[in-house]
Amino acid sequence: MAEHSATRTGRLMAELRAGAVFRAVAPMEAVPGWPLPARRRRAGAEPVVALRFPLHTHRAVREGGALLFPPFATLTADWATGRVVEYTDLRYSRPWPVPGGASEPVGFFPHEAVRTTLGAYTADRERLLAGYDDLADALAAERAFGGAPDFAELLRRLLEPGLEPYYRALAPRFLDRFLGPGPSAAG
Repeated sequence: MAEHSATRTGRLMAELRAGAVFRAVAPMEAVPGWPLPARRRRAGAEPVVALRFPLHTHRAVREGGALLFPPFATLTADWATGRVVEYTDLRYSRPWPVPGGASEPVGFFPHEAVRTTLGAYTADRERLLAGYDDLADALAAERAFGGAPDFAELLRRLLEPGLEPYYRALAPRFLDRFLGPGPSAAG
């Protein structure tokens, strides 16, 4: 999406997409998906919080909307600095079998749950991105995340159903916590 976000997560997504690493590794039709938060602890140090963004491509269709393809990579950014700390090519690491190959679409945008007005979708997107801000801040401060019910409802609605199994393979504990058990990309 081209709109500007008032959220830190939304700005980070835009900065990543415009950045040199993204331009070097991703095709022009690639977009960063919903982030997958991670916290790492190092002995005697503050926790390091990062957001891992699955990168996937889409192809516009004449009737409107776009076909979605499985994630081909992830870019991970440090929450505190916004600096890219990891790139993983999923075509190489193969965290899931690729039924029909990576060239087969796995979904369509907009999916049924977000077929609404652009204003309503944008408002929900901003609320979810603000929830990611709160979640990342809570992880960094090692405190409970208070926005879980609203965040879970928005994530359930906005996450593209065809991409959910891939997100689950990349961050099973995160998806299980906020969405409950669900489909797997394991084939």
